[in-house]
Amino acid sequence: MQVEPGSYTIIASMIGFRADTTRIVVSRAVIHDALLHPSEIILPEIVITTEDPAVEIIRRAIARKRHWVSKLASYQMDAFTRQVIRRDTVIASVTESFTRGYWQQGDTLREVILQRRQTANIPQSFNFASVGRIINFNDDEIRFLGYTFIGPTAPEALDVYAVHLEHTYRDRDQNIFEIAMTPRDRTRPLFRGTIHIADETYALMGVDVEPNEAFQIPFVKEKHLRYKQEFAVYQDDIWLPIDIRIVADVQIGLIGVSLPRFGFDQTSVITNYTVNPQLPDTIFRQARLVIDSSATRTDTSFWTANEVLPLTPEEIQAYGSLDSTQSLEVQFRPGGITMAIGGDDGSAASLLQYADISFSRVEGFHLGAQLSAAVLPAVDARAGVAYNISARNTSYSSGATFFTSPDRVLGLGIDGYRKSGVRPDGGVFGSLVNSLTALLLKNDYRDYYRVEGWRSFLTVSPSRMVRAELTFMNEMHSSLPVVTHYSILSPSRDYRPNLPIAEGKMRSLLLTLRYGEPAVPLNLVTRNALDILLEHSTPHLAGSSFDFTRLEAIATLTLPTFARSLLFAPGFTFRIAGGFSGGALPLQRAFTLESASSSIGPLGVLRGLEVKEFGGTEYVACTVEHNFRSLPFLALGLPFLYERSVELVLHGGFARTWNRGLLPLTESNGWYTEAGFGINRVFDLLRVDFTWRLSDPAGFRFTFGTAQIF
Repeated sequence: MQVEPGSYTIIASMIGFRADTTRIVVSRAVIHDALLHPSEIILPEIVITTEDPAVEIIRRAIARKRHWVSKLASYQMDAFTRQVIRRDTVIASVTESFTRGYWQQGDTLREVILQRRQTANIPQSFNFASVGRIINFNDDEIRFLGYTFIGPTAPEALDVYAVHLEHTYRDRDQNIFEIAMTPRDRTRPLFRGTIHIADETYALMGVDVEPNEAFQIPFVKEKHLRYKQEFAVYQDDIWLPIDIRIVADVQIGLIGVSLPRFGFDQTSVITNYTVNPQLPDTIFRQARLVIDSSATRTDTSFWTANEVLPLTPEEIQAYGSLDSTQSLEVQFRPGGITMAIGGDDGSAASLLQYADISFSRVEGFHLGAQLSAAVLPAVDARAGVAYNISARNTSYSSGATFFTSPDRVLGLGIDGYRKSGVRPDGGVFGSLVNSLTALLLKNDYRDYYRVEGWRSFLTVSPSRMVRAELTFMNEMHSSLPVVTHYSILSPSRDYRPNLPIAEGKMRSLLLTLRYGEPAVPLNLVTRNALDILLEHSTPHLAGSSFDFTRLEAIATLTLPTFARSLLFAPGFTFRIAGGFSGGALPLQRAFTLESASSSIGPLGVLRGLEVKEFGGTEYVACTVEHNFRSLPFLALGLPFLYERSVELVLHGGFARTWNRGLLPLTESNGWYTEAGFGINRVFDLLRVDFTWRLSDPAGFRFTFGTAQIF
């Protein structure tokens, strides 16, 4: 404590201990060790009841908090915050700040950083040490890291918490009750730990808690998180937090990837409260965290004069030893077999992005290179070339997109190509997966035709949620034969035939529209979106050989159902798709139902179907599933499953196709149906499904795919 010479009274106090009061005369540096002794209270009588005394204390706390909570409209405060990040047990960084905070009813805390400092391995611009969001444990609902917890003094607190009076202490001339809280339910976000309540006022004076089992985070293998907070009384019996500490220790891991153990320790000391001031509206129109001009440089004299929490010897050493070469990116660089294959410098991954390698029954091995880059702020260019070994021919493509501005809202593009085209499918099996199933099991999911020509297009993307593209295609289409029967594991099997298409000049207009979130590779993240595709070709359009109109729409929708207090609530995921056509639809534009492939069944496919089993000129398909998250395993008390965020999913689907032309495709002849269940997040990234085909021929299918993470 930096003080002027003189005489002072120093009082050291802590909940549950008798205060230590010392008179000190300061003329030079003075060291005083405060030794606090547990406080005791003599109870005049012992009352035996049918319920724990803590129950009545909580009832009174619930009733009395309305008395003062309604009085708090706003406040201003000063705070000091220190954040320490650890790599295993060693300090990886230290960031500190002094902030001034403002809060008013109906808004969140706004902070202005007045001064900040950090270890040399952290750029000043990355020092975001601040109180953040003050959790008020007097609230009925407490939002913490995406979860909504029930507070210890919420109206339903006694329904969800078992409470027990541990001790009664004397502090600051009043009795303090220390009460242990135990969750009654594993499936709801609740706290476990102790709270301190003052006698007479029945105000919450302190908490020391941790989340219960419902608090689960994907990819976190082990976690220990504790939240401590102490309160003090201000004018009109208003209780506000003065000390906050968050201590976290987690182990993050993924199959083939490992990260060092991550520790986080944040301490905030809050002082100089002004209760219910008139705060200007301009404060609450600013960002939640604003950096004052005074914080652009570290004022060492300010830090010397305002030592709120002395640095520990370990923290002092971190300030002296950490430099720019020990950034957090370096210290927490992933390890494991996956990283070893990719190379420490990422060179292998960089090389693969230019490779164009695949395998199919109409090309054999397809070996080439491709490049796509922004050559100017508003120009994208792309090119690729490959040789098809079994087909003994070459594929190529090149093109560019010219945008009207660097924000890439409106662009005009052109591409020229000679390659193998793919008959329309949902794109659920990428080139890598399809190449592997073909090479290993002689299962080539796609159907192909030869395409040579060019296209020009206009693209519009006013926001992340909206994208439209209008394309004119000028192509020559021709059939492709099966040119290889190579397979590593299934040499005796035959590939599916690659049916001949309707050959000729394809000149058409194609409109694609997406409203909603863009697709994520491997369906790792579910989304809400509507995708529409409309194509029209006619001999009146530049002499096209074809005359048809084709419309397809695919809608994906997620709807939470219950337990919305969880980070990821249980809910339905719907995928509804339909395709319709008019005119003479050629085979290369026909519809087929999406199915599993070689026991791989990602989200949205009908897992009980054979590959390309049903198709035609029109179709309707719907898949629906309900993800119960980890709640069933929490309810059953199976920590091996819920601690790994394993989830239970029920799913089903139905579909139908119509073949009104002479296409060589099989119509479903009625409705196809299936149902089953799945286990999501097996080994973090996998999902397994058990599906019963209800339509004739009935049967059982086991499939696996990538997990839906969020």
